[in-house]
Amino acid sequence: MKDIGFVTSGDGAQLQCYRDFERYLDEEIYLRHLDRVDLTQFKAIVIPDFSNQALLQAHARQLNHYLSGGGFLIVFEPNRMDEWLDVVEVQWFSRETEDWKWWMQPGGRMEAYQPEPGHPLAQAIPLADMCWHFFGAFRFPDNATPILNLDNDEGCLIYDQPVAGGGRLIASTIDPHTHHGRRFMPATTRFLNGFYPWLKAEVQNRG
Repeated sequence: MKDIGFVTSGDGAQLQCYRDFERYLDEEIYLRHLDRVDLTQFKAIVIPDFSNQALLQAHARQLNHYLSGGGFLIVFEPNRMDEWLDVVEVQWFSRETEDWKWWMQPGGRMEAYQPEPGHPLAQAIPLADMCWHFFGAFRFPDNATPILNLDNDEGCLIYDQPVAGGGRLIASTIDPHTHHGRRFMPATTRFLNGFYPWLKAEVQNRG
């Protein structure tokens, strides 16, 4: 069984990310040909930010089947998984970053925090490396563990949710692949430098 499959729409930033983190990834999967791939051979599937939404919806049944069958699915926005993921309810809502240029201001911060600093992903990636901006937010699922929340718990930007049947979903409204692949926003590179080693170890420990 393979550890991690990386889905790409063919976007240049996604292809660059695959090359940069290939040592942690087992296969590049072209989204247009997803129906030709047996997803159950992977312990985890990553869908990076800014994937083709029409193709995600076209392959929704396959992705839902993977998750409900015990797969580990990681989805970054803005992919509007609330429109194609139905194994679990995803409650996304529109919410813009208060100040998209906060990182250019002395002492600036994005309005987010880590509510569960003991979560292994929060331990692998510090708050500063999770903050640049975001695309909407999620209402918090009752059985999920929040990883990155808006101030005052207005919404959740990253959460980790167990799924009936042994599946697992990590949902995120931040977009590290796009920025890292285009070599813009250093925090996104630091995020992925922490994320992929963590994910590789996580799926190997999962068995």
